[in-house]
Amino acid sequence: MNIPAFILVIVFYASVSAFGLYLIKDAPTLLSSRAFVGAVFYGSGFCIWIAILRAFPLSIAFPVAAGSLIVATHFIGRFYLAEATSLAQVFGIGMILIGIFLVIFRTQ
Repeated sequence: MNIPAFILVIVFYASVSAFGLYLIKDAPTLLSSRAFVGAVFYGSGFCIWIAILRAFPLSIAFPVAAGSLIVATHFIGRFYLAEATSLAQVFGIGMILIGIFLVIFRTQ
């Protein structure tokens, strides 16, 4: 498995999906253009997810992609929506990042 390419694709997937979720959450109404653009981004993230599933082993792709999306949405919430972050959340994000690292590099 080409680890740098895998990491790049996962970061792109998490960024596109999390940005779509941000736009949907921040939209004034569900029928606004902002919500529509958010849905397009989130749908694009789904298409990227399908490509990830086709290109990489499921046992690696799923936990890494899921964890990456959790981390990305946390940072979007924290820095763009001014949501609070607790010590437990910081610990949880750290554990997720350690888990992602272990899953990716256990294949070496």
